[in-house]
Amino acid sequence: MFNIKNATRFIGLIVCLIPMFAVADGWDQTLVSTGRSIRIGMYLVAGTIALVTIVWSGTQWMIARVNGDHSHSFMDYLKQLAVIGTVGAGIGLAAWAWQIFGTGNPT
Repeated sequence: MFNIKNATRFIGLIVCLIPMFAVADGWDQTLVSTGRSIRIGMYLVAGTIALVTIVWSGTQWMIARVNGDHSHSFMDYLKQLAVIGTVGAGIGLAAWAWQIFGTGNPT
């Protein structure tokens, strides 16, 4: 028996399944590009924070030298650089490992 409600559901299903109407031909690339943009943004934020901490440590060292109290020395500055280098190396190693082992594509 012909029913308007069932006909509308059937037409809706057909429209949803046709890729031209469902806009389903590029959704995965949209997700990949969005994920890539988020990753680059996270690298940008991490790099900015690293640069600010290095500048802040250098400023503390210069202020301590001017005041003559040696509360922040060159070794503290080097320790800050070592921490940032270690964190950066960890981030780089994680990105490398994800490219090799996480994607399933070794290239």
